[in-house]
Amino acid sequence: MPVVSPATYLRVYEPLAAFPAAERGRWQRYAAAGPPSRRAGSRRERVVSLLAAVRPSLDVADESAFVQWIDGLMFVCPWSTQLRVWQAALEFRGLMPERVAEAFLPRRITEPAELELDRWKARRPVLKVHVQTCTWMVPPPWFLLFDPAERSLVTGDTAERSMIYRTTMSLARRRASRAVEAVETLRAGSADAPAVEGIGDLARWLGSFHPQSRVELDYDGLVDLLDDDMLRRDSSVEDIVEAVSALRRGRTDLAVEAYERVLMRWRPLQARESAS
Repeated sequence: MPVVSPATYLRVYEPLAAFPAAERGRWQRYAAAGPPSRRAGSRRERVVSLLAAVRPSLDVADESAFVQWIDGLMFVCPWSTQLRVWQAALEFRGLMPERVAEAFLPRRITEPAELELDRWKARRPVLKVHVQTCTWMVPPPWFLLFDPAERSLVTGDTAERSMIYRTTMSLARRRASRAVEAVETLRAGSADAPAVEGIGDLARWLGSFHPQSRVELDYDGLVDLLDDDMLRRDSSVEDIVEAVSALRRGRTDLAVEAYERVLMRWRPLQARESAS
């Protein structure tokens, strides 16, 4: 069994109506058969993603998903595991020097991925990945999509122990847009403005989904590394909200302080990753 690192997930659940007719029927049958629970599903999805890295195929028919029912409406977050694995592999090759890339991901492995992606694009011109994943931490830009009041926290000795933020797509987009505007305004006024990577990419990613979608940040595997008190005291969302607000007021000093608090909070877990 592969070793699975603790991971966090940013997921988008689209309404069933957002999918093509053939997919709608498949997801309805999938939901009727009883999909796995959120926690069991995310662990299984992580293992499948590791196994998929050695299988040059995009088997859409065998796809799985997370499903939510809200006010009688069905929302679906496809795993798209194989697609995510091969996109990541090709992006890695594109970023690394050829000799380094060939040592870790030789072309004999990545060339089948390119062929499979071409076939995928021929069937579905728009490539949409509904899940972003990060191991050992939550990327700070993810926090700006949420409000502290949107947190759902389950503590104690229970299989349901979790920390999740959920919001609507309209709110998530609005918050991302405000953050992008604040950063761009700051950069326009100062060549020394701090760079916050990933906010623009995050906003563009959200823009590819149905406007009635739902957005979810799931701490998932990280809750096993944090005790109940640490989960209760985690103010990362509050700190990022404060940072964006400070940027909008032109208070770079306060924004940097708030952002640094988030980085410091996650540094011990990142150190554990380096030691593992």
